[in-house]
Amino acid sequence: MRQLSKADKAVFIINDSGELIHADEQARTLISETDVSERLSAVADGSSSILLSGRGAEVPYSVTCRHIQENGIRVIIFEDVCGRSELIRLASIGSIMPSIAHEMRNPLTGISVLLDDIHDRLTGKEDERRLIRMSIAEIERLERMLNDALVYSGGGSSVMFDENIGDILSEVLMLNHKLCTVNRIEVHGDISPDIPEILADGGKLRQAFHNLIINAVEAMPGGGNLTLSAYVSDGKINIHIKDTGYGIAEEKLHMIFEPFFTDKSEGSGIGLSVVREIIRMHGGEISVRSEIGKGTDFCITLNI
Repeated sequence: MRQLSKADKAVFIINDSGELIHADEQARTLISETDVSERLSAVADGSSSILLSGRGAEVPYSVTCRHIQENGIRVIIFEDVCGRSELIRLASIGSIMPSIAHEMRNPLTGISVLLDDIHDRLTGKEDERRLIRMSIAEIERLERMLNDALVYSGGGSSVMFDENIGDILSEVLMLNHKLCTVNRIEVHGDISPDIPEILADGGKLRQAFHNLIINAVEAMPGGGNLTLSAYVSDGKINIHIKDTGYGIAEEKLHMIFEPFFTDKSEGSGIGLSVVREIIRMHGGEISVRSEIGKGTDFCITLNI
């Protein structure tokens, strides 16, 4: 059965004989796939819920019936109970996610600090130091996933200040320079000094740019070139994060920003959807161009 969208309702209007005289678009969808039309009269006589059968399953809908004229005209509204419950569940997750994130960050930070201290004490034991660096990298990956989940769930508040986007981009490049060097990736930065400050949540923008750089690094397992450029044009800040990696197939380009879409063996599939959410939060747009075997170019525009 094709269910209603979670936030939508289906509206039917019947006459005093129980005949259907109007159905909106969502209602027509139900009529075409279920026996709902045969049940309208029964619903109008006092039912408060109904199970609609289709494709081997039954889906519960809550029903309200309103009389609008003395001659028996009635409006019947169906609402998907499952969809409404899902919205409530997601809202609950969003409300507790900041607390969970806070409680998880504290021990992760503690573990990372302790491992870093042990790493510095193991002078001359490169194999052990390498294992510790790998462990710290995994902790950092967990923290990134936690940050992504926090943004995706709607948790956490945004704090806006006047931020220099050029400075943020330079900082993110610097923080990821070692990662690129280890992966034999040559970094090219072309950030205009004329980029003005804008009102922004610097922390969230850093997260978005960091996610895109990590994606670029993962797309170049054998090394390559990463180019980050930023300039002002037509009253907007234009940012390009471009790699020379394996590229994205054309038929997948329209899906890459969708939640949980991924063609990687590892990963949650929400990284790029989080990037899009952060950019939209700032009134900006993000687009992508890619060619198999030649690389990918993510373009972000932010209003000045």
